[in-house]
Amino acid sequence: MINQEIEIKGRKYQYINEKIGKKAPLIILKGENGYIMCGYLNIEAANSLGDVAVRVSGVNDINDVLNTKVNACTENAKKLGINTGDNIIDIVDKL
Repeated sequence: MINQEIEIKGRKYQYINEKIGKKAPLIILKGENGYIMCGYLNIEAANSLGDVAVRVSGVNDINDVLNTKVNACTENAKKLGINTGDNIIDIVDKL
């Protein structure tokens, strides 16, 4: 398991990468205001809890996460200006 603090664009994030299935790992990148989660996690549940959450898919590591697009996001993420299709590297500082 990878569980570490990393710096992106001058801000610190908690990065978790845990192999739980046969192929893709469980990935979470948590910032001060919200988080990015992989497709293993449920965007509807995050939305119902009022979280600022972004979902990505097809990722295996932090480089994949930062070089992909928002697959889905919660209503509170949208209030921060995050939308489906946004580049993660462009919105990560909002989290």
